Amino acid sequence: MTAGAGAGTAALFLDGGDDGGDGLGGSGRTDTAPTRTVTSTVSGGGDGGGPPGPSGTGATARTPPAGYRKVTDPAGFTLAVPEGYHRSADDDRVSYMSPDKSVRIGVRQQIPAAGGPLGAMRLAHANGPRTHPGYREGKVTRTTHNGWPAALWEFKADGFGAGDEDRHTYEVSWEEGSLMYDVRVSAPVGRQDEAKRHFDTALDSFARGWPASREHEPGT
Repeated sequence: MTAGAGAGTAALFLDGGDDGGDGLGGSGRTDTAPTRTVTSTVSGGGDGGGPPGPSGTGATARTPPAGYRKVTDPAGFTLAVPEGYHRSADDDRVSYMSPDKSVRIGVRQQIPAAGGPLGAMRLAHANGPRTHPGYREGKVTRTTHNGWPAALWEFKADGFGAGDEDRHTYEVSWEEGSLMYDVRVSAPVGRQDEAKRHFDTALDSFARGWPASREHEPGT
C-alpha cells in the first residue's frame, strides 16, 4: 500500500488462495476462508514510500466505538478496548482483560521472526498441541493488515481450569517498521461473537508509537 499526503482506507483481507491455510497438524492443506474486511482511516506520511510511521496513523485520532475506550499503552501502542477492561503485562505480551478475566485482548511486540508473520504463525500452530492443552481446529491463513503482509491464526483449546468452558482464539501477526506485532483475542466459545467484535475493534484501532521510556529521549 502506498501512503500519500491524503487519507485512505486500510483493510485486513483473508486470502483463501493456494497456500493460504494450514489445517491441524501443519500438513499444508488449503482451507478456503471467507474474505473479511476491517476498515480504518490512515493518514499518509507524504513521502509516498509506504504505510505511515509511528506518529502518523489516523487510527490514533479516531473516536472509539460506543462501549470502548482508547488506551495509550506505555509499551508503545494505542488501541480501543472495552470499558471496564484492565491492563496486565508479563514478559510475553500486554493484555487487557474483562473484569472476570475470561476475555483477553493481548498485544505482543517482538523482533521479526524468520519466515515472517506467516512462518511465525505456522510454527505456533505446529506447536499448538504442546502449548495449548486440547488444541484443535487450528488454521493459519495468509492475509494483510493495513497493507502489510500478515497471517491470521485461529484455534480452539481447553479452558484454563477444570470445569472451565473451552476457548476460541483469534490472532493476527504482521511486520511494521522494525517490529513484528501480534494482536490476539481469546474468550470462552460461548462468547465468541463478543470476542470477534473486540478483535475487529482492536485491529481497526491499533496504532504503533514510541514506548513511554523513549518519549523524551533526544531524537525521538
